[in-house]
Amino acid sequence: MQQHKLSRLWACVPLVVASGCVQTNENELYPATVIALTTQQKVQIERVISDWYGGTKVTLADDVFTNSSLVTIERREHLDSLGRPVEGRHNNRAYSFTLYKQGTQCLLGNEEAGQKVVLDNLECVATER
Repeated sequence: MQQHKLSRLWACVPLVVASGCVQTNENELYPATVIALTTQQKVQIERVISDWYGGTKVTLADDVFTNSSLVTIERREHLDSLGRPVEGRHNNRAYSFTLYKQGTQCLLGNEEAGQKVVLDNLECVATER
C-alpha cells in the first residue's frame, strides 16, 4: 500500500516540474522583432516613446523592429538653408529602446529609464531563447 502511494507521488513529479518551467518561461523577457508593422502599430510605438520624453515628436522608420530588437534615436540636428548643421558638431545622446516578448505580450523597453510598456495589438517573435 505504501509503495502504491509512493509510485503515485513519483508520477506527479514530472507534471509539477513541467508546470513550473512553463510559468518561468512565461515571465521571461526575450528580445523580439516583428514580421510586419501596420501604420497604427508604428504610431503606437512612436506615441509611447514620445510620452517618455514629454511629448517630443518622434519619427520612426516604417520597418522599425523588423530586423532588430533594438532601435536608437538621436535628436535631429538643426540645418541651415544649405543643409549644413547650424550648431556644428554635437554631442547629443542617443536613446535606446528594445522590443521584448514576454509570454504572448510584446513590450517596449526604455533602456535609459528602465521602464517597459505593453504594446497592444502587436505580434512579435522572440529572437533569442
